[in-house]
Amino acid sequence: TNSNSPRRYQNYVDQFGDNPISVALTAGWSRDSRDNSLAPTRGVYQRFSGEFGLPGFDIQYYKATYQYQHFIPLSRTWTLAFNGEVGWGDVYGSTEQFPFFKNFYAGGIGSVRGFETSSIGPRDTNDDRLGGDRQLIFSAELLTPLPGADRTLRGLLFFDAGTVWGYERVLGTHSYERQDMDFSELRYSVGFGVAWISPLGPLKFSLAFPLNKKDGDDVQRFQFQIGTGF
Repeated sequence: TNSNSPRRYQNYVDQFGDNPISVALTAGWSRDSRDNSLAPTRGVYQRFSGEFGLPGFDIQYYKATYQYQHFIPLSRTWTLAFNGEVGWGDVYGSTEQFPFFKNFYAGGIGSVRGFETSSIGPRDTNDDRLGGDRQLIFSAELLTPLPGADRTLRGLLFFDAGTVWGYERVLGTHSYERQDMDFSELRYSVGFGVAWISPLGPLKFSLAFPLNKKDGDDVQRFQFQIGTGF
């Protein structure tokens, strides 16, 4: 690092040194009862992943993520879909601050559409996005095939909500303190879009309208995503 490095990098080196060592134990579980993994109309998908930095090394932390998706057929053509994701990370032992490169991020398609990718949450002195050690994301979509098409080309209406909580800078200093989980920090958006199972893979295009933009938020109304459903 040098004097121009982001403050979080400098703080990390101050706390852990130039060559910290960490060994992580990871575990994951998933269950999928959807009728189709690319364009589902019914079923449930669940995923859990956990990561634990073992004691006795320089960085002692833990991190867990749980995702739940539910697809409900309303008719032969209409599908109601829900997606929720919760993430939690913290430190233990002598470690004082969650390692920034393990942070969660919110904002953008696949998260809270209408806000620039990874832009929601605390920032540092250079206005760089920090992410957070806790995350809450929720989305609801109403999907139907476009006229003359099958379910590989569907229109959608959506509602998104979410944020991350992490470490925010203490005013007038270069130090950071962990944020409380204040649900008034949640961002919301609505919009419409198109989901297409193209020859190149799943594509999703959306036009979103933030409902509670706050000072400093970066808005990006049109967004697209490659490779995943939500």
